[in-house]
Amino acid sequence: MRKDMANVVTEKPRRGHANPSNKWGRRLTKDEYDLDDHGASRAPVSPQRQYGWNAKEFSDVLGPLRRYLRKQVGRPWDKVWSEITVTLDSRSLTGQHIFEHIRWEVEQEAWLGDDGRLCHKRRWGTIELVSGLYVHPGNRLLC
Repeated sequence: MRKDMANVVTEKPRRGHANPSNKWGRRLTKDEYDLDDHGASRAPVSPQRQYGWNAKEFSDVLGPLRRYLRKQVGRPWDKVWSEITVTLDSRSLTGQHIFEHIRWEVEQEAWLGDDGRLCHKRRWGTIELVSGLYVHPGNRLLC
């Protein structure tokens, strides 16, 4: 795995990154505050107020991560996972973010159903057939 995978995935400029910010966030003066009904003491700074329809957005570049995982097909998942954990710092926010993407890309808790097909459980409790990358339940290879 690339040493800079965390930067490659998360540090691309976001859509709308060149838009000027309308955020001013100054404190309201005593006169302005007294005229109001004692609401907020600062002006609103929500993204919708700042940018309108052209708000800034996150843009993760998942292509390099997906290519890396697809090249590892056929290898033992424990070895692949150990390479990933050596490269990425799970204590950092970007590292945690990439680990979350890996969990979305690779189904790690699949099992063989009664009919011999691979199944997995979704967060909301439904059981579905595995599509995409998964860890084989018998031999622990990435498939």
